[in-house]
Parts: sequence; structure tokens; C-alpha cells
Amino acid sequence: MARRRAQGGTRPVAVPDYLPVSARVAWTYLAVVLAVFATGLVVVVAHQTLGPVICPPIADDSTGDLQASCEVGYIIWSTMAGFLLCLIPAVLLLKLDWWLWAAMAAGAGFLVAVDRTTDWWWWLAAALIPAAAALASADWERGPLVRRWQLIALLVLDAGAIAALVWWYLRT
Repeated sequence: MARRRAQGGTRPVAVPDYLPVSARVAWTYLAVVLAVFATGLVVVVAHQTLGPVICPPIADDSTGDLQASCEVGYIIWSTMAGFLLCLIPAVLLLKLDWWLWAAMAAGAGFLVAVDRTTDWWWWLAAALIPAAAALASADWERGPLVRRWQLIALLVLDAGAIAALVWWYLRT
């Protein structure tokens, strides 16, 4: 007669790694809010501590234009880098994937390269980029070939955003 052995506890329930699209969009917006808050803190501290070192006062700049343009450029680049760096822990904390970060990096890069903060549509685009990034990086379960092409497209968008940022920087 066979004996049944007692199980050493309960079996762990497998938690699927899949989020519904609506939840993915909501968690993405929460990650962006956390990253924006942290970026604000980083930019304020970095501007106070590194600003005078990176953009020292220039003796022969009587109008202050060179000083101001250096500070504006420094704030733009430190904000962009700070946002992308602060988005990493927010994405990891909320258990979202790296592809979401890559999609957000592409969206933020193109948004900065457009350089139209005074237009209403720029702010609308900034508000819609997290949703677009969540949708663009979601696994739609269409098979491994479609997923591979989707991820390649995200990498191409990242390369395009880097090229747009370099073009914008060299143009201004």
C-alpha cells in the first residue's frame, strides 16, 4: 500500500507576468509621476551644486547672455538625463519592463528635440507619451515574431530619438 507524504507547505501560485493594457497605462503614469517628482529634486540639487562649476561666471560677458545660455543648456540636459535615470527605479518598483523605459526614452527624446514648449500641442503630446509608450511596449501576445519586430521598432525609435537630439543640439 502506498503512503502519501505530507507536503512541506502550500505550493506557490504562479503569478502571470501579464498586465491588462489599462493597468499597464495606469502604472506607467504613476511611474512617470514618481520620476518627475524625483527629477525635480535632482535638478534643483544639481543646479545648486554643479551649476556654478559647469557654468562659471564669465568676466567679459557684460550682458550675461553666455552665462544664461550655458545654464539653460545645462538645465535641459540635466533634466533629460535626470528623468531617464529616475524613471529606472520607478519602472522597476512598479514591476514594469525595460521596454517601457526604452519607449519613454524615445518619446522624451523626440519631445525635447521638437523644442516647442510654448505651443499647446507640445504639452498635449507630453501628456500622451506615457500612454503611447505603454501601448507601444506592451506584449500583445501575437507571437514571438511580432514581438521581436515590435522590440526592434522600439530600438529604432530610440536611435532616431538620439539622432534627433544630436541634430537639435548642433542646430541650436
